[in-house]
This record gives sequence, structure tokens and C-alpha cells, in this order.
Amino acid sequence: MAPPLPLVILLMTVELHVEAPEEVTEGETADLTCKTTCSLTDPTFIWYKDGRPLTTKTIKNNQLHLQTVSSEDAGNYSCAVRGSQHLRSTAHRLRVRYSPKRVSVSVSPSGEIVEGSSVNLSCSSDGNPPVKIYSWFKGSTPVGKEKTYSIPNIRSEDSGEYTCQSQNDHGERNSTAVHLNVLYPPKSVSVSISPSGEIVEGSSVTLTCNSDVNAPEKIYTWFKGSTSVGEGKIYSIPNIRSEDSGEYTCQSRNDLGERNSTAVQINVQYPPKNISVSISPSGEIVEGSSVTLTCSSEGNPPVKNYTWFKEGGTSPVGSGQNYSIINITADHTGLYYCKAQNDHGALRSAGVPVFFKGYPVILYVAVGVGLCLIFFGFLTAVLWRFSERWRKREDGNTDQPIYANEGREDHSARPPPEDESSVYENVAVFKKQH
Repeated sequence: MAPPLPLVILLMTVELHVEAPEEVTEGETADLTCKTTCSLTDPTFIWYKDGRPLTTKTIKNNQLHLQTVSSEDAGNYSCAVRGSQHLRSTAHRLRVRYSPKRVSVSVSPSGEIVEGSSVNLSCSSDGNPPVKIYSWFKGSTPVGKEKTYSIPNIRSEDSGEYTCQSQNDHGERNSTAVHLNVLYPPKSVSVSISPSGEIVEGSSVTLTCNSDVNAPEKIYTWFKGSTSVGEGKIYSIPNIRSEDSGEYTCQSRNDLGERNSTAVQINVQYPPKNISVSISPSGEIVEGSSVTLTCSSEGNPPVKNYTWFKEGGTSPVGSGQNYSIINITADHTGLYYCKAQNDHGALRSAGVPVFFKGYPVILYVAVGVGLCLIFFGFLTAVLWRFSERWRKREDGNTDQPIYANEGREDHSARPPPEDESSVYENVAVFKKQH
């Protein structure tokens, strides 16, 4: 018997490799081909990207077609024949060129931004080739050219919307705008008055505090001089009086500081008031001497028209703040008053007496004597009439009268008094009742 023949097993290795462009631009078309040195019958190719099968891209032939390349298509591609997946080709690196995307801005430090602090804005983006040109805009105005834009000692004027523009060889893209809100203490504090123009006593006035401020908890305080008079953005004075005249300021305050407005002057206009008349020289007035009457008053605007009157007369006797009487005589005696007038009204003073020495005494004595004579004349007439009535009634009475002084022995009727004055010297007589 012949010895057995040795068993020879032939192993065939399938050698695969990928042919594809090294680099492609986003938006273009790319074809990847799986090449083999063997002749295979009706093979099915499986494609892999970064070690993971592309199940959606399994095709019968050996070509992988990328219709519109995007940045997501960049990666390591390999292929294999179904049934021999463990025999993959060497991976091929496909690079995709694309313009910047996913551009964003970060702010440091985060949180509230207070005037005077420093702020950094950083721009991040994805691009191939990497972004080398950065441009910063506040609104539509260019403000910087670096990847990081710094604002040292930030001011309220720096508040606004900022965007970063990233650029490479294949295009450019802007970030979404970020808003910088710079907080600051009150500034530019001012007061407006309504209604504007002339302020007349009795009207209503409103003061409004205006300030440039950016911070929560705004507090407004009103002062007249150094005295606090109100709170709130608006301070109202209904039925304003002359006493309300003065300088008013508004203080605007928040967590970051406070500031006062420039003072505004409230000048309340009003008609004359508190009118009085003084006489010079003071003391006794001697006939033939001279006196001057002076009218004093308050008013806003100040009184310019003074008119003098003598009580009982209808026509003025003088004008001006002072009225002088030269070489005074009895004709000048009487009560004098002044009338003060400005743009808002008029008011008269009380009357003041002007009498020279001796004239008031003679006048008052004469008046007193006259009144006494009238009184005693009236009293005499009344007593005389009473006496007449008593006499008539006595003549018609047959009975003896009963006197108040009954203690006397003589009860004969007493004759009536001879004159009226004796009535007060006797006790009244009463008639006996029947």
C-alpha cells in the first residue's frame, strides 16, 4: 500500500484598500472606492467610518458615494467584504474643509457687570482650516480684532449687544449677539416743573425727578433746602402757598450710590398781604407841623402801586409808598388808609388816625357833654310824665293814701314835689287797693 499523501490547504488572503481624495470641500461630491487584488464573485461590501459600520450606506458595488459632503463626513473610512468583516482595509482619512460654524461668545466674569469693573469677551468657533481672523462688533460698529475682546474699566456707555465674526479661507460666520448690561449709580439727575412758567399762589405744581440710572431699587427723596419733604419720583404741591417758595432738590439713590439734582427755585407769586401804615414822626402831632405816612406790604412781585385815601372820601388823596401832609390843619384830621396793588390783586390797610395836639381832647369832650345833655334831657322828660300821671290819679282818689313811711302820726296827703328832681329824694307812694 502506498503511503498517504500529505493534505495541503491553500489560504487566500483578500487584500483591500480605499481609494479616495485626501481632502474635500464642504458641499462638494466625494467617491470612495474599495479596491482588492483578488477576483471576487458577486461580493457585498461593507463600509466603516471611525470603526463603525455605515449600515445606511451598504452597497453592492465597491464604491461609496457622498453626494453633498458636510463637515460631519470627515473621518477614517475602511471597507470589508461581507463574510470576511474581520479582514478590513486600512483606514483612509478623509478631511473636509468648511467655513466657521457654531460660533459663540462667553462673558467673564459672569453675573452682574458693575461700572468700573473689567470684562472679557471670548469667541469660540469650529472651522477647517481653523479660524484665524476674529472681528468684534458692538451693534454694527467694529470694536476689536482678536479672539478675546477686553473692556477694562467698563462704563455705562459700553452697554449694548456684542457679536463675534469668525473667518477662514472658506467663509465667515457671526455669533449670536450677547447683551452687556452695565449697572451704575445715578447720574445726570434733574428736576422738571409742571406747569412751566409763572407759579401763582393757590395753583398746583408737580416736580418730576429725572435721572440716568441702571440698577434695581431706585429711591427718590425730595428736599426743600436741607429738609426732607417727600418720597417718590413725583412730588406734588396742591394749592401752593407763598411759604412753599424756595429751592428744591431731588436725590436719586440705588444700591451702587446716590446723586442730587441741581436745585430748582420755586417762586410763588401772590397778591399783597400784611399791609400796615406807620406815621413819622411818632408821638403827638402839633398843628402846623408835617407828618409822613408810610405803607408797608408783602407781595410777589413786589407792590409798585400805592394809593392813599381819607376815610369818608371817594377820591385818592395821594400815591406812592409814602404820603406826606405839610403844615397840618384841622382839615387834615381824620382816618387815612393805603391801597397796595401788584399784578395779582389789591388790598387796603386799616385806617390810621391823624389828629394834631388838642383836637382829639376838644372833640371827645364836646361829644361827651352833648351825650350827657341828651341823656339828662330824656330822663327829665320821663320823670315829668310820671309825675303828671301820679298827680292825676291822686286827685281822683277819695281815700287817704298809704305811705311807705307809715310810722308818722300825720297821715294827711303830702303835696306833690315842686320839681322833677325831688322825685329821687322821696320814697315812692303806693295807692291803697279796694
